[in-house]
Amino acid sequence: MITLHISARKCEVNDELESYMERKLGKLDKYFPRQHQPTGMVIELTRDESVGPDKRYHISVNIAAPQHPMYAETATMNPHSAVDIIEAKLKEQIRKYKEKHTPRRLSLKRMAPITTADEEA
Repeated sequence: MITLHISARKCEVNDELESYMERKLGKLDKYFPRQHQPTGMVIELTRDESVGPDKRYHISVNIAAPQHPMYAETATMNPHSAVDIIEAKLKEQIRKYKEKHTPRRLSLKRMAPITTADEEA
């Protein structure tokens, strides 16, 4: 499991929210390739009263990956929904990272069947 560092500004992170973040975001390291495991994750949660109620909670997440650090942020009315949105964004970034950094292998499905002259006759 990845090491999480959770910080909050102008709000408090209760135990239930912290365990929710750990459950949802802590398991993202299983999507990384084995050779490129992340070293840590920084989560920052901010409550902003100056904006509308639909964007009150702002969350930003930084993942320290070996070759490419990842960053995602969003603002919603509920911190739990913000964590869900961040999880989806980071999964997409990890998928692209994995496609880029995993070696290409020949797939039998992609290879055309090889026919010989004896089979054609």
